[in-house]
Amino acid sequence: MTSHTPDVREPIARGEPLREAVYARIVDLISSGEYPPGAALTEASLSRALEVSRTPVREALLRLEAEGVLRSALARGFTVRPLVRREVEELYPILASLEALAVRAAIPVPKPTVKTLRGTLAELERCQDPVRRWKLDTRWHGTLTAASGNGHLQGMIGQLRINVSRYELAYMREVTVRDEADHQHRDVLAAVEAREPDRAAELLETHWQHGMRLVLEWLERTG
Repeated sequence: MTSHTPDVREPIARGEPLREAVYARIVDLISSGEYPPGAALTEASLSRALEVSRTPVREALLRLEAEGVLRSALARGFTVRPLVRREVEELYPILASLEALAVRAAIPVPKPTVKTLRGTLAELERCQDPVRRWKLDTRWHGTLTAASGNGHLQGMIGQLRINVSRYELAYMREVTVRDEADHQHRDVLAAVEAREPDRAAELLETHWQHGMRLVLEWLERTG
């Protein structure tokens, strides 16, 4: 097990609520692949890189352990949990159901939000960089589900996506053909614009089921 100093672009701004800011930054480091599965995270290196005390770093690491992203061992610190088939089979259906619930509540989606969804999707379809694609995909889904106005639901979805992101990004780094996923996004958006909540929810669940199958097949090939 090895550890390293993360590639942090800038320290935590002092105007930010420190606890949440540190947590969000560590989540971003894990989600973006800076810390791949199996990588070690230490309080010392993170506190130096983020220029904060160890206390908020420790709180963030313990929170991520409770959320299933990290695991710890006595006297060995924290590591990013490995990618395993069972977790995919458990997480993806839950996320699909929660996003379907959110999109039902979101319709009718305000026109400015629809315009944002269209723009993000157009950018996503042109993008070839896997990390950028993952960020755009996350933004698209987040914009859609946030339109529900249900903060608790959005929080649950966001927590699940932190874990799912480890699989999404690892998959996107190695599998570059995403035409089917882009087409599915278009179908969901068309149903949203047509104000068809049940169809939009069904298409969104199908989209996640399709993604789950692809990730499971990829894990089988690389396992």
